[in-house]
Amino acid sequence: FRAAAVRVRVPATSANLGPGFDALGLSLGLYDDVVVRVADSGLHIDIAGEGSESLPRDESHLLVRSLRTAFDLLGGQPRGLEIVCANRIP
Repeated sequence: FRAAAVRVRVPATSANLGPGFDALGLSLGLYDDVVVRVADSGLHIDIAGEGSESLPRDESHLLVRSLRTAFDLLGGQPRGLEIVCANRIP
């Protein structure tokens, strides 16, 4: 696997505000940013922002489980992962 970083920006949505708000399509200027890099070894997760104190920093993290599944489908696992999450969506 190459060591290039992948950055994903996830926009906030009004989908969970309640009935009727989905149809209005409220535009929000909040984003969560995630950067993932293949590392030489181990698993390092850095989380800042909303909910950071309660999120796991091990193999049980939803993002890690999703990445592991994707790597399995690609035919192998990297020796390590470095994940940086900036949580700005409440």
